[in-house]
Amino acid sequence: MKPRYRWQRLQQAQLKPISEALIADLIKVKKYKSREDVIATLEREAAATTVWINDTYQVQRREMAGGLIHVNIRRRDGGPIMRDWRHFQQIKNEMIGKECEAVELYPAESRKVDASNKYHLWGYADPTWRFPIGMNDRDVDYADGNTPGTRQRPL
Repeated sequence: MKPRYRWQRLQQAQLKPISEALIADLIKVKKYKSREDVIATLEREAAATTVWINDTYQVQRREMAGGLIHVNIRRRDGGPIMRDWRHFQQIKNEMIGKECEAVELYPAESRKVDASNKYHLWGYADPTWRFPIGMNDRDVDYADGNTPGTRQRPL
């Protein structure tokens, strides 16, 4: 079986300039006090954010306080992502590091953000830091049927 989507490495892209339409939308939706507040907020976020793209995904990497890294993932066409775990693992590897860990949080309903087809990972770019959850040992098998009752697609 051939992979459904062949991975293409992410390439850094440029942030789009702040448009008047975006400013107007943010004032309306977020209720910023002024145009200047919107611009200051967007410029502050842009200073800590890089944008990366490939043929399928647009990814924003934002450095936050305390060394936390927020990775925002969406499809370039805006459609829903029919989750490919290996793609998300590769995005984590490229944005945070191969030996670094990240999580996707399923929040309390009171903190839920679900306004578009975006997915979020949070992690630390410290290869020695580990979450106190998860598996301790690596177990990877790309051959189908080596474990009874399981299936694995080839790379």
